[in-house]
Amino acid sequence: MRLKGRLNSSKLIKVVILIAFVVIVGYYMIINTDKTKEQFAESAIFTNDNNVSVLLMDHKYSTQFKTRDNNEVLFRKIITFLINNGTIENNIIDLGAWIGDNSIPWAMNIDGTVYAIDPSSDNCNFIRKMSELNNVTNVTVLEYAISNVNETLSTNDNMEHCSFVNGNAGINGKHKVNAVSLDYLYETGKIKDIGFIHLDVEGMEFKVIQGSSKIVDEYNPIIAFEQHIETDDFNTIIRHLNEKQYRVFLIDEVTGGRPDCRNFIAFPNGVDTDNLVNSIGGIIGQNKIIPK
Repeated sequence: MRLKGRLNSSKLIKVVILIAFVVIVGYYMIINTDKTKEQFAESAIFTNDNNVSVLLMDHKYSTQFKTRDNNEVLFRKIITFLINNGTIENNIIDLGAWIGDNSIPWAMNIDGTVYAIDPSSDNCNFIRKMSELNNVTNVTVLEYAISNVNETLSTNDNMEHCSFVNGNAGINGKHKVNAVSLDYLYETGKIKDIGFIHLDVEGMEFKVIQGSSKIVDEYNPIIAFEQHIETDDFNTIIRHLNEKQYRVFLIDEVTGGRPDCRNFIAFPNGVDTDNLVNSIGGIIGQNKIIPK
C-alpha cells in the first residue's frame, strides 16, 4: 500500500509539472501572438534621416507614419546635417510630436534624449509603443500642452491633431487641458540639457518661446518653428529671437497642408552661421534657406 501511494504521488507530480509546462508555453504563445498582431511585416525607411529603418505596428497611425519621409524633405535633410556635424548636440525637444515621425528617427541618430511632447494621450501611447517595438530607449514621452504660463487651454478639435488658437475656443472648448511652460518642465527636472527645440504647435509658437526663456538663456539651443506666413505674425517671433541674439532663416519648402506653411530655423550667437548656412545651401539649394 505504501508503494502504491508513492507511485500515485509520483504520477501526480508529473501531471502538475505537465500542466505547468502547458500553461507557461500557452502564455508565451499569447504574448508572441499579441506582438505579431502589433507588428507589420514591413518597416519605414527614413532616407533623409540617415536611412534609419523604423518597424511599423498594426495601428491606424502607421499608414501616415510610413509616408512621413516624403514630407518636409528639406527640413529633414537640414536637421540630419546638423546632427551629423555636431551642431545639434545633447537633448532634443520635439513639441507637437504628433505620431513621433520626427522623435523616433532623431532618437535613432543621437546619443541624447528626445523629449516627445504632445497633449494627446493617443499620440503619446503610439509613440511609446513604437519606441518599445524598435528598442528605442532614448525617447521620453511627456503628455502636456505647452504655453507661456501654466494655464487652462481648450479646443473643439480632435485632440490627436488640434489647435488651441485657431477657432478661438478660449477656455470653453469641448476638450480642456492644463498647460504648462517649457521652463516649468525644466525647473521641475522633467527636461534638461537642451540642444534643439522643434515646435509644431499650431499657432502657439510665440507663447511657447516666451515660456522657454530660461532654457534659451541657459543652453542657447537651435530653435525650429512652423508658421503660416500669410496669416501668422512670424515677425514678432523673429524680433523676439533677435533680441536673444539669434539669427533666423526661412526654409522655403511647403510643409504640407496649407501652401503658406513654412519652417523657420534660428541659430544662436556663437554659431558660425554664415559658413553653416552656406553648407546647408549646398545640400538643399542656396535659394531655399533665406535670412529673415
